[in-house]
Amino acid sequence: MGDLASVDRLGPELILLAFAGIILLTDLVVQRRWLVVGSSLLAVAGSLIWAGTLVARDMRGSAFDGVLVVDDFSLFFNFLFAGIAGVVILASIDYSERFSRYQSEYYALILTSAAGMMLLAASVDLIAIFIALELTSISLYVLVALLKDVRSSEAGLKYLLLGALSTAVTLYGMALLFGLSGSTSLADIGNVVAAANDDTRAALVMAMVFLAAGLGFKMAAVPFQMWVPDVYEG
Repeated sequence: MGDLASVDRLGPELILLAFAGIILLTDLVVQRRWLVVGSSLLAVAGSLIWAGTLVARDMRGSAFDGVLVVDDFSLFFNFLFAGIAGVVILASIDYSERFSRYQSEYYALILTSAAGMMLLAASVDLIAIFIALELTSISLYVLVALLKDVRSSEAGLKYLLLGALSTAVTLYGMALLFGLSGSTSLADIGNVVAAANDDTRAALVMAMVFLAAGLGFKMAAVPFQMWVPDVYEG
């Protein structure tokens, strides 16, 4: 029952991931633009409806042994990211004609990146946070380079290399936190931080600095925003 409840609580994310796979597989057999766009919008609608059902049935709680938590915070971002994905899909219908051969991949990547961001909002464990971050990041790497012209390829390569560097920095910070706390749970790490003494405080500060730098790059926060102009231009 616990596993079924976990699946129910992650329904919005799973719907997006499932439809991303269905869109890619369907495109191998039937290449119809309206079918790809319609399936993408159906995925977004299904995700929003499922999220609304979680609210209506008050199905808040932890999932998969506390690695993920569905609460008001994560549900808010479920609605936000799914809604943004729907707007992007509608706004880019004409734009996607620029790479007609890869339209299914384009829409599947939008759904996958949205699912990754939704999972990130629900993550309360370092491993889950890393997986959600990379699910989003890898999708965005491919989206940036999808046009396959000189500018987009250059932007995609720069984004990939800098993203790999930021991932390494983030992982190093996570490794330090795990070494200090002996756990990947954010709650346990919080307890260790609260009880820090002079022997561990310097290492904790170093871990936080690495995490802030790695995550700051992925969020394009100052002063880690140098990649943004090239990526937007490409």
